[in-house]
Amino acid sequence: MYALILFLFLLLAPLFYLRVIKEQTWLEIRIKLFPKYQGHKKELLGSLALFGALLFGFVIIAGGITLVEEGSGVAINDLDKVEGIITEEFTSNALLFIGIIVVGLFVEELFFRSFLVPRVGMILSTLVFTALHAGYGSIAEMIGVFFLGLILAYWFKRNKSLLQNYLGHLLYDILAIALYLII
Repeated sequence: MYALILFLFLLLAPLFYLRVIKEQTWLEIRIKLFPKYQGHKKELLGSLALFGALLFGFVIIAGGITLVEEGSGVAINDLDKVEGIITEEFTSNALLFIGIIVVGLFVEELFFRSFLVPRVGMILSTLVFTALHAGYGSIAEMIGVFFLGLILAYWFKRNKSLLQNYLGHLLYDILAIALYLII
């Protein structure tokens, strides 16, 4: 139920803000929230490049966490919490889980990148994005979400493509979830 309420808020809040508070037409809202399609080749290559940037970011973050753990003796890598939640959700209803990922990531990109980044900036939108991922209860997840969220925010600001962000983020999450389920 919490996920449904959050989903509806993330979907409806931008529409309410732009239509009721800013008194914009539906056409203006569509133009602001759904930037112009840039063609198959550019969108696909951009999505793959973003996926690569997210993977590279993950490797850097994982290496940094490992260095901090080795240098300080403090355990930060608690991703087993995330693995447990993902495994439980997937095994309880795989089709619903996949649907939530596919639709939920689109709504995330629409809200955080297409709506928030132009209005509050990359840092604040990424902080809110990170806060909404706190439910996993994992320090490593929060660190990763923050830095990968910055990559997503920067990519959107630079390329103005909701589709590139969505597909790059989707590919990254599919790989991450598959690794959690396999390993």
